[in-house]
Amino acid sequence: MVKTFTLQTITHEQESRQNGLICWQIMDEHNHRRKVEAITELSEQGFIKAVTSSHKREMPLVELLSQYGEGDTFRIDFSLFNQTFGYSPREIFPETQQAPPPGNRLRDGLRALFQIPFRPR
Repeated sequence: MVKTFTLQTITHEQESRQNGLICWQIMDEHNHRRKVEAITELSEQGFIKAVTSSHKREMPLVELLSQYGEGDTFRIDFSLFNQTFGYSPREIFPETQQAPPPGNRLRDGLRALFQIPFRPR
């Protein structure tokens, strides 16, 4: 799965003397916006010396984001990472699902709660 992203903004908040939280706002090739967060390890002088992704599946993205600046566009192929760690390919923003047909939500909720089978009239 190859994706193209544009890095829009980078923010960093220092949580303690040793740690911080970095946040990247990115946009993909379909103009979907996404926020990626990671934990930073800080040096004695307060500089970022290591970055660890908050979510395991975002590891390759965080590694790449650490090398780019605001306004940069880059491509990333998740295929090898997904295959290595057993992740199945997925859509980041799946197509919206259609809403169920209108009905009596209270009635349906009570039937589900009390496990009363539905009998059409």
